[in-house]
Amino acid sequence: MSDNLKVLHVLPTLKKDGAEVQFANLLMEIKNTEIDIFTFDLYEKGDSIRPMLKNNNLFFKNSVFYLKKIINENNYDIVHSHLPKADLLVGLLSVFNKKFKHIVSVHAKYGTRKEESKIKYLFSNFFWKRILNNSSGVIAISKSIYDWLVEEKHIDHNLIKTIYYGVKIKDRTQKVSNQNTIGMAARILPWKGFDKVLETAKYLKSENIDFSLKLAGSDDIGYLNDLKKMSKELNVDDKVEFLDHFSDIDQFFEQIDLFLFLSESEGFGLVVLEAIENNVAVICSNISPLNEFVSNEFKSLVNRENPDQVAKLIKSYFENNCENLKKAQNIQKENIKQNFSIENSAHRLENFYSNTFNV
Repeated sequence: MSDNLKVLHVLPTLKKDGAEVQFANLLMEIKNTEIDIFTFDLYEKGDSIRPMLKNNNLFFKNSVFYLKKIINENNYDIVHSHLPKADLLVGLLSVFNKKFKHIVSVHAKYGTRKEESKIKYLFSNFFWKRILNNSSGVIAISKSIYDWLVEEKHIDHNLIKTIYYGVKIKDRTQKVSNQNTIGMAARILPWKGFDKVLETAKYLKSENIDFSLKLAGSDDIGYLNDLKKMSKELNVDDKVEFLDHFSDIDQFFEQIDLFLFLSESEGFGLVVLEAIENNVAVICSNISPLNEFVSNEFKSLVNRENPDQVAKLIKSYFENNCENLKKAQNIQKENIKQNFSIENSAHRLENFYSNTFNV
């Protein structure tokens, strides 16, 4: 019989979004823990992480009673929840079942965006923080989330461990096409900064800089039409190509020279790490947690509210046969290698499991 800990991960959905992809990538590097997965929604209507989970037992049903049954029948040492719905339901079940330890991963500062509903805000300020303080352990996926949990949500700091979700470091040769192709990929949502990227494109065009812009992502709320209209109003529609969501993000990075990411807020910003891992230089908002892993040696961290200054920086990257662009690539990639490999993240997670279980 194996001495490995037995862990059930609970996710609301297998939709291929940031938190779910981070989870699936990390899971593939776990070596010494038995992992099962429960979800309320396989998300068969669209792009799902299910193919990434083929080596794990997968349970699915939109029923908390079925979740309770699975937990009771399999005698898990730890039940690890992701995102508020799963946190709430596992937290409630843990009140009546003391046989498992409940660990919560916090992927974002829930309820802080002005676009989010008051219900989410009330949830994050009442039920959710009580669940976290009653849990056996909390994982913050960045230092900024750790600080938010402690300072604003008043979660016991002794419960929290910061574990970054890293990337698989691959040996890839440096790539600059000299086509001055700028790209951004994210869910097409107002706070992601697509509008700021278009404003930057306006200034680039006014400076007669030769460039093209590729914008990619899933249009969950119909915001894409607003962006297309904005591109025409700014007279940059001839420079912009709107692309669908990429199932394989590496294919997108093969098409661009510079990744411009001007998001208002991020839980982690995995796509920025993925860009750097693909040898694509990054210019991004100077916000946490992006400034925790993007080197600012070439002024890569910018104020998203100053698109004219962002445009000037991009111009400097494209000058002299893209020399600054190439230097930024090298420095950013080396930082990722040293501090944000997914193998290190998996090792830290398994240590956290062991330490939490043995308390």
